[in-house]
Parts: sequence; structure tokens; C-alpha cells
Amino acid sequence: MAAIAGIAPIVITGPYNRGLWVAFIWLAGVVLAACIDGWFAWPSRKVTWTREHDPKLSLGVWNEVRLTLDNRSQRVLRFRARDAVPRLLIADAPTADASCREGSSWVLRYRVLPLHRGDYTFPSLAVRYLGPLGLVWFQQTVRVVTESKVYPDITAVRTYETLLLRGHLEELGMRRARLRGSGTAFERLREYTPDDEFRCIDWKATARRHKPIAVDYETERSQSVFFALDSGRLMSTRIPLPDQNGGSGAPSETKEILPRRHSPVPALSRLDYSVNAATLLAFVSQSRGDRVGLVAFSDRVLRFVAAAPGRRQFLKLTSSLYDLEPEQSEADYGVGLGYLAARLQRRCLIAVFTDVAGREAGDSLIANVVYLARRHLVLVVTLRDPGVESIARQKPDTSEKVYTRAVGRFLLDNREQTLRHLRARGILTLDVSADEISSSVINRYLEIKARAQL
Repeated sequence: MAAIAGIAPIVITGPYNRGLWVAFIWLAGVVLAACIDGWFAWPSRKVTWTREHDPKLSLGVWNEVRLTLDNRSQRVLRFRARDAVPRLLIADAPTADASCREGSSWVLRYRVLPLHRGDYTFPSLAVRYLGPLGLVWFQQTVRVVTESKVYPDITAVRTYETLLLRGHLEELGMRRARLRGSGTAFERLREYTPDDEFRCIDWKATARRHKPIAVDYETERSQSVFFALDSGRLMSTRIPLPDQNGGSGAPSETKEILPRRHSPVPALSRLDYSVNAATLLAFVSQSRGDRVGLVAFSDRVLRFVAAAPGRRQFLKLTSSLYDLEPEQSEADYGVGLGYLAARLQRRCLIAVFTDVAGREAGDSLIANVVYLARRHLVLVVTLRDPGVESIARQKPDTSEKVYTRAVGRFLLDNREQTLRHLRARGILTLDVSADEISSSVINRYLEIKARAQL
């Protein structure tokens, strides 16, 4: 643009020879100014970039990343920065046009949404610096390589801790954790109230004190809770992330910033949702004094962690689950649940996270769960598929929709039949949507503990 602007003085000078000299001088001046501008656009060694983020990112939720420019030079920096985000992470705004005064700092905050667990590396970032005259851009690749692991949703654990301290667990969809008078371990004696059941009365204490006295029992501790995670082919089916209003689908803000390489709606696999729910349940269980362990299986046993108490055991479980992926083989319940049955001597609660599809797989699940339930308390947790439910409810106004609707109804009927057979044999079942699985599993666990079913 500066060179083009020299046309006006060339025309004004008149004669051809004089115009050539003016053009030469003008272009030489532009080149000199560009060289000077480029020299000052070159960032000094006193300009440094750093990237900060949690070394453990949470799956399926937004995680903050911070890019910081520390300008220790003696001039103002005008620049464009674009951070490089790993391929399987969705970023909302990793770019910025900004300026930074001398001796100060500038921070870019953006968020990433992981859709897969595992190891990720944030590569170098690209920065363009604009010279003080606005003539030259100098591009630089800044080597700021950081690594992170995508774990199950750890933010849910932090949220649970915070709401537990405030007494607001209902915000997570969780009910009161304790039923007065339930449990088997003695807690205390207190005065009887009209809301208490007659079976809560301690008649000996009532006789001694000459007034009705009730007894409270607390749930037992040091019981074992195991998670059996089906990691077979069916658990690789992806279900859209719930939106911010509690429905099914991507958050509206997510749809606006999805790169082309991603599907129109971000989704997690059934195994991802199950792992998130199992992680939160493991934290709640160990915080209440229970021992937690897990087994993950497909047609073979993939992971096994023996039950143990404490926060260290919880960290061990999350480390074991962060890179667990579904395999393309069918789940063999005889292998996975049989592995547990051979190793568990004490009665424990076993939460089986799986999917039910097909009569043969359903019969195998029923047979192995019923065998396991002879000694243990078994809870079968399944996720409803909004896609299949939508197909089964669609209006059959074309021949193709008639066929797909029939297939959807067939799948749902087989699923319901398997769950009905399990319930008829005394097996606890929990069939919920993706946005309710964590809170529903916790509520069922607390109910089991409060009613002393374990």
C-alpha cells in the first residue's frame, strides 16, 4: 500500500525522467522503512511465552488453558497469536489480536473440550508481530510444548466435594444420603419424635428414662464396591453430550465453534459415560469408608484393580481408567464376571456398566449376573440411546421410515425384555439417560447403603 501511495507524487512531478527519479526514491524509502519496521518487529529475547493448564484434563467438560506473554522489552508489542490444539480436543477461541505494553504481561484464556481419554501434547504456537510502522509482519513459531492426560470427569468430583460441604447436593440431582433409623451399626440414642417409625423405639432405654427413646443406626463402613466395565464393541456407540438445559445434544456454544474435522454434535461413547459415573461413585464410596475396585473386560480381562479403601485407591482407579478404550470384540460376560466371581470372597456391591442389545447377549448377561448374585448384590447400569428412541417414535410416513421404526422398536423391546428378566430374578437395574447416569448411580448406592441391602 505504501508503494502504491507513491503514484500521486510521481504524477505531480510531470516529466517522465523526473517521475522515474521520484519513483525510485519513493520505493527506496518504502524498502528502507520496511526494513526498519521489520527490524523492530523482530521479538527480542526478553519476550517469552508460557502455556498453563491442568495436567489432568476432564473428559466431556470444558477445561481452561492460559497463554501468557511476558513482555520485558522496551517497546509495545502488537501481535496475532494462535495456539495449536491437539487434534481430538475442541477449542472455543485459541486465537487473538492484541497488544502488550512494555514491561507488562498479557493473557489469553480459552477452553478445550476433550472427547477422548488418553495422552495429549500441545505443540508450538504461531505468533505474528507487527512492526511499529505497521508495514511488516514477522511470523514466529514459539516452541511451548506441554503435555496433558485426559482423565474421567474429575471436575464432577470437585463439584461434589464443594456442594457436600455446603449441603447443596440436590444441585447435582442427588437426594439426601442417609435415612434415619436405617443401617446396622449403632450410632446414638435420642428422643422419639412423631416422624419416627415405631420400630425405631429402644424399649429398654425408654423404660430407663421414662420417655420414648429412639435409636439411630448408621450405614456400615469397610464394605466393598466393585465396578465391572463392559469394554466391548457395543460400548463404543457414541451418545451426544447433554446440553446446558438438561436435554440431549451439544451445548449451543459448542455447536458454534466446532471445527470441520469434528462431527456436527460432540459425543462421548457409552464407555466414557460409564467411566465418568464409576469415577464419581468410587470417590463417594471411598469417602464413606468403603473399599473400591474394578474390572474392565471385553472378550478378555483388560484391567483389574483389587478393592482397597482410601483416596490413594481412588487415584489408582482413575489412573487405570484414563486410557481405557472399547475394543471391537463382543463382550464375554462369562470371562469378565466369572473373573470377579472367582476372586471375591466377601459379599460386595458389583455395579455392572454395560449395554443390552440382542437376545443372545441378553441371555448371557442374565445367566452370569444371576450366578454372581448368589453371593453378591449386583446392580446392572445401562444407558438409553436417544437416537434409537427417536427412531422408534418417528412417524412412519415413508416405507423407509416404517422399516427403521420397526428396527428401533425391536431393539427397545429386546432391551426392555432383558431388563425385565433381570428384575424378575431379583437383580437391581438402572436404565437412565446420559445426563442422569452419575447422579442416578450415586442415589442408588446411597439408597442401598441406607437400607442395609449390602
